[in-house]
Amino acid sequence: MRISRFMVAVGLGLFMAGAHADAVQDAMQALHRKDYPSAVRLLEPLARSGNALAQSRLGQLYYHGHGVRESDAQALQWFERAARQGLAEAQFLLANMYAYGLADLPAEADGARLAAQWYFEAARQGHADAQYSLGILFLTGSGVTQSAAEAARWIGRAAAQGHADASAYAKAAAPALAASATRP
Repeated sequence: MRISRFMVAVGLGLFMAGAHADAVQDAMQALHRKDYPSAVRLLEPLARSGNALAQSRLGQLYYHGHGVRESDAQALQWFERAARQGLAEAQFLLANMYAYGLADLPAEADGARLAAQWYFEAARQGHADAQYSLGILFLTGSGVTQSAAEAARWIGRAAAQGHADASAYAKAAAPALAASATRP
């Protein structure tokens, strides 16, 4: 009897996972077709049920005003939900909102520091755009302690993945870095 219940539970779980996967796939197809109202209709229940990818995509729809009224506040909410689940793309998008001043912050909060924290979370997962952005923050000392070495490290990681801006920066900065490395 226990084995039967277990098998039913496993089968139901697999069925539900397949149903969610199908709904996410349908939403992605709607996005590809630029059928934003359908994408919103498909993504909202998934996002509310905790699907990080759906949360991130819904946040992007709110950010751009596709299929919904444009709302930085709603975009921030959905990005943060997905980011807290560890989705690197959402962490990067959330960091961008803080970096570019698109998030309402309490008076004591530092948007640049929050941006750096979220860029770091995405960068350590290998997100090339976040690695480059984090490197730029280290170059400028925005939200982090300024460090040319950390900047070079993160920008170098992004360049190694083929990030165009990081590659251009690394190429242009290579002579200066080599010269500073040989100084006593």
